[in-house]
Amino acid sequence: MDSVVRPNSKIENQTFLTKESVLVIDDCRESLELQEILLGYEGYEVHTAESGNDAIELLSIIAKPSLILLDMNLGDMSGIELMNKLEETHPEIILQVPVVFLTGMNEVPESKAVGFIRKPAETDAFLADIKRFITLGQQAITPS
Repeated sequence: MDSVVRPNSKIENQTFLTKESVLVIDDCRESLELQEILLGYEGYEVHTAESGNDAIELLSIIAKPSLILLDMNLGDMSGIELMNKLEETHPEIILQVPVVFLTGMNEVPESKAVGFIRKPAETDAFLADIKRFITLGQQAITPS
């Protein structure tokens, strides 16, 4: 039986007030689980998908996330291909939700992603980047 890490109720009551959600798309189950634990502990609602097609389907049934973390190389398509499909099927997502690539590369191809996080990332830096990208997304859609 897999063990589940749960924050204590004191932390839970403080951090879950943000109500921000993150969709993590990665074909590596271990990476998904680690990110789900880290982000959940920080109070984010976390949704996960192991493929591009699963992510497209999931975006049809969940509320718009605050951020999408997208692995550059999924089993069924690349991160760039998924972004192109999202432009066709969910154009509002590309316009309103920051997409951040997760990659082992030092740079990523030009796209509508707002940035990337290099894997493996140190935990504190990873969480700081998540907050920064969510804030960036909120500022981009807030009317002036």
